Amino acid sequence: MQMKSFRWIIFILLAFFLSNCNPAAKLTRTQQAQQAFEQGKLQESLSLYEELIAADEASGSVAEKNHYEQAAEVAEALGLSDKAESYYKLAIYHKTARPEVYQKLGKLYREQGNISKESGVLEPLEQQFPESKAAKAERTRLFEIYTETAQWKKAIDLWPPNPVAEQDEHLLTAYFDAKQQSEQTEGLDKIALQLLSLNPTHTEARSWKAIQLYDKAEARYQKEVQDYENNKTRKQYNIMLKGLDASTADFKKALPLFENLYRETQNKRFALYIANIYARFGDAANAEKYRKLSQ
Repeated sequence: MQMKSFRWIIFILLAFFLSNCNPAAKLTRTQQAQQAFEQGKLQESLSLYEELIAADEASGSVAEKNHYEQAAEVAEALGLSDKAESYYKLAIYHKTARPEVYQKLGKLYREQGNISKESGVLEPLEQQFPESKAAKAERTRLFEIYTETAQWKKAIDLWPPNPVAEQDEHLLTAYFDAKQQSEQTEGLDKIALQLLSLNPTHTEARSWKAIQLYDKAEARYQKEVQDYENNKTRKQYNIMLKGLDASTADFKKALPLFENLYRETQNKRFALYIANIYARFGDAANAEKYRKLSQ
């Protein structure tokens, strides 16, 4: 009897020893799922995570876990984009999502070409986690979405989307366009100069510069002529002549800019500016030539 009891004790101790030598026995269900993922056993990993999710939902402990996020990552690795999207969205819905979840879901939508859904996750990422690495990494993309979808005010409010944006011709051009489209003209002269320093042939910046010179010249011309019409004296006439000289100087600066722009783009708008300048110079032939080209 004593020998039998002794054998049972030895058996129990041996079983305990073997179970503790087995690494899998030590692992929790979550660790098993993670280990399967790391070993490339993706389907097994996903099945384990889905079992954990079912248990979480049954026990009402979803808010305390991040199994949705982990399942989404495995599903994405398997190429199951619909399932990955569903789990990422559930992580966000249950407020267990880290900033990286928004970033990953945004990337998924970007690969699908769904700019509306992409914006729908990058905006809350920016609003809820503005200091996170994920938000900072996606800020430039969110700015691009705003400019691509004509959300000018949002684009302006987000500027600059990164520390070197003012040295990026593409981004600075988009900001320049947003300011013009929203009729926020303050600072545009400076931005045009920045663009020209990055690219001396920048079409929009040269166009802005030419139009500003033209508008200044035309406003001065109209003012001087109107002032003389209101007060036809020798003194006012001399004042008008000096003012028209200043106006002509600006017209002369604008003319070659418009001529180059028209030559490069064949844009009829530029031809009309050229026609008006020649009209101010009293050059009827060139004024008529460019007026026809503008039609």
